[in-house]
Amino acid sequence: MAEPSAIPEPTRRLAPQARWVWRIYWALGSTAALMAGRFVGDEAPGALALLLWALPLASLVIGTPVLPELRWRRWRWEVREGEIDLMRGVLVVRRTLIPMGRVQHVESERGVLEQSLGLASVEVHTAAGSHRIPLLTDYDAGLLRAQIAELARMGDEDERERPREAAKPEGGEAPGGDADDG
Repeated sequence: MAEPSAIPEPTRRLAPQARWVWRIYWALGSTAALMAGRFVGDEAPGALALLLWALPLASLVIGTPVLPELRWRRWRWEVREGEIDLMRGVLVVRRTLIPMGRVQHVESERGVLEQSLGLASVEVHTAAGSHRIPLLTDYDAGLLRAQIAELARMGDEDERERPREAAKPEGGEAPGGDADDG
């Protein structure tokens, strides 16, 4: 039997309104695909023409209420002193641990739809890339951005305060040999 992870799963959720944002985006995408399918399907033969409009229609009718709900139920996040823990996915669940010492900067963003619903997203940047915690309330996003920035700053200060020893070869000599060689 596999041992459970030493790090507990994240518990914080996105704002409940996130479901509506994802539903709107899904419905818009499905509607665009439906219109394109109808346009292209007029020129396609029999069964292909049917598929070109039936699949986007099914996506619109079934996917719009179901997939955003599943996505919201699976999305979890947590900020701890040493890391940021993200867990997300519908069919495949992905978990990401971002060491706080790797955080370079953090920012928040509010699109037009998000602004109308009082939501914002927080993006954490590291040298390896960026990670997004989407669709939090404006208030929670502001607190989260400040918390991550403070924890990252504390990590930087801890790193600078640690004494650094020069790398010594096995013989105990300082790199570059003796200073008395002449």
